[in-house]
Amino acid sequence: MGFPAVAIEFDLNGRKLVLDEAVVRDLGAKAAAGAGSSSTLNDLAFILKRAITEGKPVVLQRGEARTLQRLLDELPHARTS
Repeated sequence: MGFPAVAIEFDLNGRKLVLDEAVVRDLGAKAAAGAGSSSTLNDLAFILKRAITEGKPVVLQRGEARTLQRLLDELPHARTS
């Protein structure tokens, strides 16, 4: 039996989004991979890493929220609640 999944809560312009920690790690890796070409991706990579370590709800600015949604749309296995 495995450990229960840790969920991380995001506030996307007033809309709540809860993601499994594994999904947040995948999103952070994708953001970090593109960080050299986009300051928003760089910021998002930092925010996602901090979200995992702190475990607190995260409020994203509009640009970060759009970028997170775009990355999430690119992950076929992403599970949201």
